[in-house]
Amino acid sequence: MEAILMKCGHTAQGINERTQKPVCVICNCEEVAEEVPSLEGRKARCTYHGRKCMSQKPSAYNLPFFEHKPNSEYDEYYCGCWGWN
Repeated sequence: MEAILMKCGHTAQGINERTQKPVCVICNCEEVAEEVPSLEGRKARCTYHGRKCMSQKPSAYNLPFFEHKPNSEYDEYYCGCWGWN
């Protein structure tokens, strides 16, 4: 699935089986963002950055559990430091 930005700032993690629309399962958001902002020059840090890990990457909509945070210095994603189960 191509990365789809939702109004909540996360990328969609699935499709609602009933409506067949993209959904953010973190926020239960089904509203797709009207604009997809450029991430050029932005960095994303793991949600656990500074606590358990120091993972940081260039921001990209295809990072796992990516969340664009336009009012913060860094966007967020999950690097897998706590596992994937």
